[in-house]
Amino acid sequence: MGAFIKGVLVENADGATYQSKVYDRFLKLHLANGQDVSIFDTFGPLSSSLSSGERYEMILEALATSVHYGRSTPLDVKTPTWQGVIIEPRWRAPEDQYRLSATELYTREWVLVSTSIGALLMNPKVFHTPISPQEEVLWDTIRLDLLAVV
Repeated sequence: MGAFIKGVLVENADGATYQSKVYDRFLKLHLANGQDVSIFDTFGPLSSSLSSGERYEMILEALATSVHYGRSTPLDVKTPTWQGVIIEPRWRAPEDQYRLSATELYTREWVLVSTSIGALLMNPKVFHTPISPQEEVLWDTIRLDLLAVV
């Protein structure tokens, strides 16, 4: 399997705060291809100790809508926000492998998808038909959530 999403952290900002406690964070990762990816960290948050200017590899969940998979992809689909190939339809994260991780990473099986910027995870519930490895998937992403730092 290839790498997850890698880049230089260029932004790490507090999100919701109450009585000096930060409940989530907004991150921006600058990728080698020049693209900036916005990431939401709601679990912990995990990213409190991450430093801007440093390079990280992150495991992200794509919160997906308008998912078109394999043969169900209509011919008239407009250019999606994202596209990829399913690597593993029933992927489980190995325990104790990552520097930082949310417990949610280990609570279920995920769909592991290869994209042009690296591998990411999708919730299997967004697929309404059985899925197989090596099939193409197209989708729009509401947001990317941080699940782990490799």
